[in-house]
Parts: sequence; C-alpha cells; structure tokens
Amino acid sequence: MPRPSMCRSLLAAIAVSALALAGCGSDPGGSTSRDGDRSVAVQLNWVPEPEFGGFWQAQLDGDFADAKLKVELISGGPSVPAAQLVASGKVPFGVVSGGELLSLNEQGGNLVAIFTVFQGDPTAIMVHAQSPWQTLEQLWRSDATIACESYLPYVTYLNRMYGGQNLKMVPHTTSLANFVNDSSLAQQCFVFAEPVTLELEGIETRVFPVLESGFNPYTGVVVTNRAYLDANPAICRDMVEALRRGWAGYLEDPTRANEAMTKLNPAMSLEAMNLAAKKQRFLVEDEVTRANAIGWMTAERWKTLAEQMTELGKLKSVPTAIEGGVFWQPPVSAGPITPNEPTAPPGAAANESSG
Repeated sequence: MPRPSMCRSLLAAIAVSALALAGCGSDPGGSTSRDGDRSVAVQLNWVPEPEFGGFWQAQLDGDFADAKLKVELISGGPSVPAAQLVASGKVPFGVVSGGELLSLNEQGGNLVAIFTVFQGDPTAIMVHAQSPWQTLEQLWRSDATIACESYLPYVTYLNRMYGGQNLKMVPHTTSLANFVNDSSLAQQCFVFAEPVTLELEGIETRVFPVLESGFNPYTGVVVTNRAYLDANPAICRDMVEALRRGWAGYLEDPTRANEAMTKLNPAMSLEAMNLAAKKQRFLVEDEVTRANAIGWMTAERWKTLAEQMTELGKLKSVPTAIEGGVFWQPPVSAGPITPNEPTAPPGAAANESSG
C-alpha cells in the first residue's frame, strides 16, 4: 500500500521527502538486464522501516550476494510512483499494493507480482482504548467520526458490508494531533505504524484490522514488468529466493536490520522499529507461508481481490489470466522457508502491547 494513502506525522513526511529525492537521484540500473548483468534495483514505496526489514536482512546476511545479485534498495516516499517506474522499465523491481497492480494493469500496465511481504493487509482503523467500540462492525454501524480517505476500496467495501450511512468521514492530515486531542475520533492507520507511535507516547489505542471484514489485498507486493520477467527469469527467480531467506532471517531476529534501517531513517527510533517488527509479524506469515514459503501467493487470493474490486467499481473486469499473468512465482527450492514460531490471531496481535 503506497504511503500517500496512509497518514504519518509531519516530521516523518519531511524525512521521507528528503530520502525519496536522494533515492530518485541514483542510477537505478539493471532495467535492461539479460541475466548476464545481475546488478538490479528495487524501488521501495516508503523509507526504510520494518515493513522492508527482510530486504535489509537479505543485504546484511548476504542472501542477495549468495544469489549472485548486486541489489540497490532505493528509498521511496509519498511522491515516488514505484508502480509506474517499474511499468515504464526505469527500475526492474518495485514494491506496490495488490490493488495498485490490478488497477494499473487494467489501464495498460504490464506489472507482474513475484513476491508479497504481507499475507494480511496492514490497513486498520484505530480508536482510543477507552472508546465504546469493540469491533470494526460495531464502529462502522455507529455515528462515529472517522478520519480516513473515503475513496479507498476498503471504505467502499465496509460501507457495503456494514452500512456506514451514519458515519461522519473527515479527511485526516499527516499529523496525529487531531486523534490525540479527540478521544472520540477514529482514524485510518497501519497496525504497525501509527499505533506504535502513539503507544511509545503513552497513548493506548484499540486497533481493528480491515482484513477481518473479508477485504484483504496482498500488500508490500514486489513486482517487475512482463518484458523484464520474460527476458530475465533467472534473476527474478533468484530475487524471490533471496527475499524468502531475508524475510525468514528478519522474523527470526530483526535486530541487525532494524539497527541498519534506523541509521538510514533516524526519524524512526530503534525502539519503534523493534515494536513495529513485533506487531507486523502476524501479517507476514500464516498457514500458507508455513506450508510453502514467506511471500507465497495464490491464484485464489488474487482472483478474490479482483472480483471484490470489480464489484466495488474499482475495476472494469476480472483479469482473464491470474497465475502466470497477474502473478508469477518460482517453486520453493528446498522445503518451506519460514520460521516455525506460531502467530497470533489478527485482532490479538494488532492490539498486543509492547510491555
């Protein structure tokens, strides 16, 4: 999910812009590789934070190097169109949302998903801990005020599921000040982002993951364009393998990667990095990844998302080719690549305290 659709603090937004400009000024390289040149770039859609922890872990542990890949990770931000950069061939790989891939391809794009960081969409609605709302459905059927982007697909979906006719939807800013100062306000968030910031400031929240409603797009999707995949299948295969191992390593112990990302993104403290990594784990691995590998995708999930977006009027039709068309992935080389630690249910993990 691209960050323009999620609120952040003003300070973080300023830091992001600086890092994004620095990233865009670098030579992305690798956009015309033919398997001989294995120097490639990955355009991220935000700055270094735990949602990209496995990428940095793969660098630190030598997973990219072991795959004979020289990988440049380019920081993103609110003004960096990662999907368009990949579709146009400016960079060979980028990170986008599942819905973004489907929408862009319907408009003539040629993106192919090869890996997904999140099995569970991080999008959520947060309320203050003392709020009377105990579930997302209860909140959506109330007359509460919600700071969100009402044009997003999940809002349309929740309106169809639960009504929402009595809600008052207001735009949110890049600051959390309105939420902090209004105990009755509900606000759009990522489960491992805004609630973490507030928790470290001593403000308790209750978080309702949108995925519990049945709308659960793949998020943090690594994409390439069709031409690059067709010309460089071995590079794409090795990129996926390295990311699987990098993410498995990050889930086992995120310490080194978090320390490295904090240096690159000092706007986020190491304490916040560690807490975010803990809160996002349940979204990265599930029964599918434990049976296959981290980053694994299924045709059923992609088809469901396409059908939902079509029903919501966000797509004209469901793509005819899902597996091999919308997404491509190599088989697991040596058994499942995933940590063995069990994960908590979505609601419990989202509201779990650091203490």
